[in-house]
Amino acid sequence: MAEPKKSLLSLGSNLGKRKKNLDAAVDKIQQTAGVVAVRVSRYRESKPVGGRKGQDVFLNAVVEISTTLTADSLLVNLQRIEFELGRVRHLRWDPRTIDIDILTFEDAIISSSKLTLPHPRMTLRRFVLEPLCDLVSHQRHPETGWTYQSHLDHLEQAGNYALTINLSDQSAVNAFIELNRCDSTLVTQSLPVSRSAADLAETFDLLKTWSASSSFVLCDFAPRECLLKEKDFLAAIERHEKTILTPRLLVILTDNIHNESRQQVLRKLMPSGTVTPWLFVDITNEDVLLQEFSALATCHL
Repeated sequence: MAEPKKSLLSLGSNLGKRKKNLDAAVDKIQQTAGVVAVRVSRYRESKPVGGRKGQDVFLNAVVEISTTLTADSLLVNLQRIEFELGRVRHLRWDPRTIDIDILTFEDAIISSSKLTLPHPRMTLRRFVLEPLCDLVSHQRHPETGWTYQSHLDHLEQAGNYALTINLSDQSAVNAFIELNRCDSTLVTQSLPVSRSAADLAETFDLLKTWSASSSFVLCDFAPRECLLKEKDFLAAIERHEKTILTPRLLVILTDNIHNESRQQVLRKLMPSGTVTPWLFVDITNEDVLLQEFSALATCHL
């Protein structure tokens, strides 16, 4: 018999009798062949993130299981449970009777068309992190190395902004223009290169204002890209950087979403270890790109 492995699951419902739906999902998970132990967090309400407007409030939970199933087999069984409980898939992030996502499977790192582990948005969402911390607050995320409590604290302490980094030759300008029409989000363009100490201070004052904004700010650049890279300025840049709130996340735009070199990219961007969480986003699908950008404005609330 295979050695049981730990997996963390996220459950949510905003259609019908939400608590009944979650209870039924937990029961079916417990009854699944190959699942040998189950722990359940408190149930919490959260506002819908992404998707169409006017949706009802979600009821969410996290479940920790021990299982002898493989990750792929677990996914198949969870999709079966969703179907049995009336889940109908129409549009992405639509209302649903039950939604069950695999957050982690031991320390597996997988990126394929049918399964990405750890779940790419788990560290960005309060409705995932709070119930996670009910169960495993000191457990470390397989990629970032942070504890889940640290990720939850980061949502409280980070600036209300994200930095975008484009790894592709394609432009996201149309999505940025559309996003800028939303009241909840401000898209900022690159700042001019600083030519003096006074310019540098002015640039960082603007960045500080943006990072503390009540509206979510999506910076279409990373701060050092618009700063003079002369050695004399490096110490000043590092000093100024310490005065700015850390970005809530890096948004990494790519035309190869399942690229095996993702870890190399992250090590290059953050050579001294994780500074902030990240989200890889497919730049080739403009509708998905806009959905992802829009969801970032509220997923931490």
